[in-house]
Amino acid sequence: MWKKASLLTASALALALSPWAQADNPLTIEGKPGDVTLTSAADLAVRNELSAGSVRWFVAVPGGGVRVPKGLESAIRPAQGGLVIEVPLSGQPAVTWQGGKMTIRWATDGSRPAPPASGDVFDLATAPTYPLGPGDKIQVTVYNVEDMNQTVTVDPGGIITFPVLDKVSVQGLSVNALQKKLEDLLAQYVKDPQVSIQLIEYGSRFVNVLGQVRSPGRIPLKGTFKILDAISQAGGFQDNSGDVELQRRDASGQLQSKVFSKEELLTGNEQQGNIYVQDQDVINVQVVKSVYVNGEVKNPGPFPYNKEMTLLRAITSAGGFTQWANKGRVDILREEKGANRVMHVDAGEIERGKIPDVPLKPNDQVVVRERKFF
Repeated sequence: MWKKASLLTASALALALSPWAQADNPLTIEGKPGDVTLTSAADLAVRNELSAGSVRWFVAVPGGGVRVPKGLESAIRPAQGGLVIEVPLSGQPAVTWQGGKMTIRWATDGSRPAPPASGDVFDLATAPTYPLGPGDKIQVTVYNVEDMNQTVTVDPGGIITFPVLDKVSVQGLSVNALQKKLEDLLAQYVKDPQVSIQLIEYGSRFVNVLGQVRSPGRIPLKGTFKILDAISQAGGFQDNSGDVELQRRDASGQLQSKVFSKEELLTGNEQQGNIYVQDQDVINVQVVKSVYVNGEVKNPGPFPYNKEMTLLRAITSAGGFTQWANKGRVDILREEKGANRVMHVDAGEIERGKIPDVPLKPNDQVVVRERKFF
């Protein structure tokens, strides 16, 4: 076996040699130099080693034949039984891995990419890692010694119980440090032990999910946990769920807040909505915002708001105008900066294309007046 890398991030060192579930399982490679993702329907089998100036990952591919995309040849090359990914240490590589997906990011110019904008506590490129503590659950794999492979939970005293070693203190250790500690301890009983640790759950780290979810409360963090993961663990959205507010404290302890639309979360990625969560975050799922349509429409009432909502679309949602509607006198009632504002709109002119449709805002009230016949 190759020697484990000791200078990488904790997530990189969590790589496990999982059995390949299907011998004919295809592996896809996507990305560009500095940001590469490998995806498989089965768990990836990976091993890594550290040299003086680079780190290498060997990914097993039964049957071989994986095609390296053009432009990635400098970092990825075929090898017997799989492929090799080699990245310079000067690029400070960071790895995230879970099951059949592995992403490797590094700086291609030999320097670390620019840090997030100052003060932006919501800009997380990778999942945060924490020292181990009580309640944390980990999978420990000792290669070639299957009887020692265990899923263990850290007890209230910061101890795990492990075959041969009995009780081992892990309190405050990173996954990387615990891996090295177990290898050193097992060396008394196993020749050249190779240990891999995969974090399953931070039982000692939580986020709080409140509001319009089915089971609000404290949710233990997983290794790679995002906003939608936390909401899913809290039972998922309710029918009246709307925007999601994320509250997080910055380095000075000040509470910061950011609101994500539900559409943004469901369609975006970690840069556009569904970002990683941190210990002690508060996720508040708000009641869906509405617009209210009253007066001479067929089905008056509240209707869910979305960013595409306009005056005519709101009226259409309410079943359209009645025969008594005064299209030339439609009022939009809106609260702005604590004051009520009324806008008079000629909806007939909008229908005829004479003037543009009017975008609505959450909590707007649309009132369609009645025609006067005398």
